[in-house]
Amino acid sequence: MTEHDRETQAARVRARVQRMNELMRNHTTAELLHMAYTGGLLPYNSPEKWRKDEIASAVVDIESRATDRPTPDRPTATARPAPAKPLPQRNHHDECDRTVYEGGTCTCDLIEQYGPPSERDHH
Repeated sequence: MTEHDRETQAARVRARVQRMNELMRNHTTAELLHMAYTGGLLPYNSPEKWRKDEIASAVVDIESRATDRPTPDRPTATARPAPAKPLPQRNHHDECDRTVYEGGTCTCDLIEQYGPPSERDHH
């Protein structure tokens, strides 16, 4: 971890603690609980029994996830499109009809499965 990474992480922790303290000073436990539920907190682990600081921490987590979530307008720095893989080159059969299926599947698979059209029994 570089010095810059440590400073960035320390600043993030300080901002988190500051936001938690602000929430606990300015809101009641019931208000914090309402904020947490509105932000998407699920009641499966009884948050009504949590201490005020635990609820404030959950609210800060929800807020930080909402700001970290990439949007079409603001993608994350790490989200990069994968480079396109080149299509495999295929040695076509002599009787392959590639002109009819240009840009799609050629008839090589059918020739491999059923044999060339000249050898098939036409009914």
